[in-house]
This record gives sequence, structure tokens and C-alpha cells, in this order.
Amino acid sequence: MNARQRSRLINLNRALIFALTLGGLLIDGLQPADLLGTVALFVWLWLPLCTRLEARLLHWVGGRHSSGRSAETSPSI
Repeated sequence: MNARQRSRLINLNRALIFALTLGGLLIDGLQPADLLGTVALFVWLWLPLCTRLEARLLHWVGGRHSSGRSAETSPSI
């Protein structure tokens, strides 16, 4: 199994878990606390991807701000 197939399978499993959880919540009846539980489930399932995205954004932002300026030329607050 190559990386692309593995990624698709993992995303399919995540979507299936999420859909089954939402289906169970709808059968049980929606309550205000279900929203928090659903958001927590979503974050937990996609946490590795969120962490990777956050690391890329921090690297991109850090590289942008430090590429053209040195510590001596940057304005102080």
C-alpha cells in the first residue's frame, strides 16, 4: 500500500467514525452538550493533520518574518 492509498484509507475511517457518531447523536436526540462532544471528536480524529498544518504555518510565518530582517534592524515596541 502506497502513501496515497494509506492516506485515503485513514481519511475514510475518520469520516466513517464521524458519520456514525453523528448518526448516533441524531437517533438519541440532539442536546446542547452534543455540540461540544462532536467538536471534540472532530478535533481528536483530525489532530495529526491539524498539528501538521499548524507546524507548516508556524514555519511559513517564522521564515517570512526572519528572512529579510536582522535583530538589529527590526523595530522595537
